[in-house]
Amino acid sequence: MKERIINIAIFAVALLVCILAVAFSFFSFDDSKKESYIQTQEIKAQTPKMVSDFENATVENLPALIEQYQGETQERNSNLRSVQLEKDILYTYLQDLKNLDEDSFEAYKANFPQRSAGLFAKSENKQKYVDGFNKVNTFKDLEKYIESVNKDYTAIKQNYLVERNYIKSANALISRAEMINNTASQTKKNADLQTMKTDLKSFERGASLQNTFIILAYVLGIGAAFLMVLFLFANMFTNFKSSYKILVGLLLLVVAAIIGYAVGTSTLSPSAIKAGMTGSGYKMVNSAVFTFYVCLFGAIIAIIATMIMNAVKNRN
Repeated sequence: MKERIINIAIFAVALLVCILAVAFSFFSFDDSKKESYIQTQEIKAQTPKMVSDFENATVENLPALIEQYQGETQERNSNLRSVQLEKDILYTYLQDLKNLDEDSFEAYKANFPQRSAGLFAKSENKQKYVDGFNKVNTFKDLEKYIESVNKDYTAIKQNYLVERNYIKSANALISRAEMINNTASQTKKNADLQTMKTDLKSFERGASLQNTFIILAYVLGIGAAFLMVLFLFANMFTNFKSSYKILVGLLLLVVAAIIGYAVGTSTLSPSAIKAGMTGSGYKMVNSAVFTFYVCLFGAIIAIIATMIMNAVKNRN
């Protein structure tokens, strides 16, 4: 009876996963518009009103919307240049520090007032880094200071990449609207504007649908894990000898996931930024990939070890 319940539960979860996969494939958006979809999501993450305004645009108010958002994007682009300058300054400073050794440290420290005056001349955080380095008294203390500067650099770089991609996406949408606005034919202008609005609305529905499928996937995953643990403990109390190996395997998977999360980086790659991932989410992906590789190589090693052991037994 117990095995029948387990089989029914496994079949139900597998059936739901298949239905989910088929439904997601059926409702997926046009792959040729993938780039526009990603750009729209990047815009909506920061300025949802911009997407909403263009969704509800008319031929009459389109020029005003283009002018408004061109001005806002230009202002953000100007601010981004300041962030880029700070990023580049900090990168140069980090290279200075990383290239130091015990022999060159004292000379660099003695020359630091002159070096910092030139390096941080246009930096908004000059005093912070000058005071920070002045507190580094020995070469042994330098490594900890480099770690703190590197954290600042990583944060600035990540913010820079996110903002740069946003501006690129916003400019793409504005350029499309501007092309429509410059169309000479009134009929074509109306048709093109309606196509753009339809695309934006379909992207919004697609994002909502994607989130729904992700939530369902998480629910199914958590449900499957819960059932697995439930049946494991139920079986453990009745037949512990056959269950402890499973417990050890699960424990190793948990350890692998923790190690993967710990060693994973939170610095987003360009593709991760496009996907709208957060630093913690990216570390979770790293953890999942690391766990997958551990399982893969573990399975390969187990297969090879089993083959060798069987060959030895058969020979004997």
